Amino acid sequence: MNLHLHSLKLLCRLSEELIAFAEDVTFIHGTLSLGKSTIARLVDFCLGGDLEQTTAVQRELVGAQLSLRIGEHDVLIERNRGENQLRVTWADVDREPVILLVRAKGDGPPVYGDEIANMSDLLFHLLGYPIIRVRKRTGDEDSPMLRLSFRDLFKFCYLEQEELDSSFFRLSAPILAEKSKDALNFFAGYYSEALSILETQFEQLRNEQRAKREAADRITEFLARFGFASEDQIKAELEAVQQSAREYEEWLASDRRAYASETHFVDDLRDRLRAMSDQLQAEKEVAADLDRHIRDQRELRAELISMKFKTARADRAKTVLEGSGFEHCPNCGQPVSEHRPRAEDVCYLCLQPLGPARDQELSAASIRGDLDARIGDIDASLRRHTAARRRQLDIVEELTAAKARRDDELAELLSTYETNHLARTRDAERKLAELRERARFLERVRAMPDAVATMLEEADAISAQLAKLQRDIREEQNRLSHADENFAEIERNFLEALLATRVPGVAASDRVRINRRSLIPEIWPGGDEKDAYTFYTAGSGGKKTLLTICFALALHRTAALRGMPVPTLLIIDTPLKNITPDINPDIVTAFYQYLYRVAENDLRDHQIVLIDQLLVEPPPGSDLDFTSRLMTENDPNNPPLISYYRGP
Repeated sequence: MNLHLHSLKLLCRLSEELIAFAEDVTFIHGTLSLGKSTIARLVDFCLGGDLEQTTAVQRELVGAQLSLRIGEHDVLIERNRGENQLRVTWADVDREPVILLVRAKGDGPPVYGDEIANMSDLLFHLLGYPIIRVRKRTGDEDSPMLRLSFRDLFKFCYLEQEELDSSFFRLSAPILAEKSKDALNFFAGYYSEALSILETQFEQLRNEQRAKREAADRITEFLARFGFASEDQIKAELEAVQQSAREYEEWLASDRRAYASETHFVDDLRDRLRAMSDQLQAEKEVAADLDRHIRDQRELRAELISMKFKTARADRAKTVLEGSGFEHCPNCGQPVSEHRPRAEDVCYLCLQPLGPARDQELSAASIRGDLDARIGDIDASLRRHTAARRRQLDIVEELTAAKARRDDELAELLSTYETNHLARTRDAERKLAELRERARFLERVRAMPDAVATMLEEADAISAQLAKLQRDIREEQNRLSHADENFAEIERNFLEALLATRVPGVAASDRVRINRRSLIPEIWPGGDEKDAYTFYTAGSGGKKTLLTICFALALHRTAALRGMPVPTLLIIDTPLKNITPDINPDIVTAFYQYLYRVAENDLRDHQIVLIDQLLVEPPPGSDLDFTSRLMTENDPNNPPLISYYRGP
């Protein structure tokens, strides 16, 4: 797992700080509280870990950028303080740049490809490894598969100062120990890519088989609860329901056809009502004719009276004007000539013949008599028509009242009949709707027994696939027998590291044995198992620190020698914790001599970052690419991590 740091850039409020890493060994040293350990924490932070919120980080840090090589890719990782999201940039196989926002931790929908949901998945992808899945409970084939996170592997690459003498890779923690053991088994070869894929396929198929059988059981239980033991039983009930539905449909159709004939008891009443309506209409028309005659006669009477008044005015005017003469023409106003010839029997104005005066008087009297007689006739006719109109209105009123009574009678008869008819019809329609819904339900249920049989057949077919996968898994596990050899090599290298670093109490006659159940290394003094002790019973804090560091060196050295999938990065924060250089100079010297020797030889492809108070350089003549950085509080040439910051 090629993982190689290039540089780390801190984005602060007032500056940008750059830390460059050497190809082989980078040594960061200096006095307390200047940011040495924060460099390692920021590298871990950019790889998806957490960041300790020191006062300086809270006050000044904005974000961090880590440039590194992961697998075959040059990668830039950017992350702001307080965010659970990283911005990752790299070039894909076509050399096209890829920019991706990815979660630091946690599950969720994929953000790249089909499976990459967080930073751990992305790191495995860039390293060229599939997502690794292991059993939740080791050795239990029924235990569900869980992802092995990159964080679980990285704890063997980043030795934190706080845990060097208190937790041997957390192998004693009840829950965290399982992940640490899974990581060691993966390193040693008990888990391979092929085995992980096979076990994942096995888990998916087994879950699918379990789901099919559980679904078949639930459907069968459901059918049994409603009495549907077989398809024939469902079919028989469906036919009975459909037959009942057809009977109700026929009854409703017959009922609609018979509705008109069943209402014959009101037909005579309807006929009488129609006759009464015709009679009432005729009587209303007679009344309207009488109203029209009365109106016409009243208008004629008014005209005759007006004519009588005009005749009387004419007689009075003649009496007044009789014997008078005109000096001027009443028409044109010119003087009437006295010398104009005229006869005795013509009018001197208009020269028209004059009738006898008595005839005129008789004619006027006759006209007045005729007018009076005509007015009298009209008055008599009006009295007769008015009386007839009153009688006609009485007839219309009686007919209207009689028809209203008949209408009420018909409405009551029809209401009583239609209420009963509607109740019967609605009850039949309700039952028909229930039968149709039942038929639809049975149609759907009818396919369930076949579906159950199909599910069980598919589940049985999966059993054959599971058996084949189990054989493949066993074969793959058999091919992984070299894992024991890898653990044996780690044991030898661990003992060599303990001897080379002069760990107190360890002799060449001792034996190191990694417990295959707990994976905690045991040191057998003189090769005697009954006197064995481990990290957790070593007692001395300094000795525990050396045990942790030496095991990490042995693991990385074995990985380099045997091609184990261990990341090629080792960060050790304060290897001399609990070890005083002036009191134990031989241990300090021996430790760094061994470290630089394996770094120059077996770990040449690894990158080591050391963080300590005192600088111990490689021996003269070493060809390691080595760089160191001193951090002081008052030397501007060797500033703290955040160069301008002075504080807690």
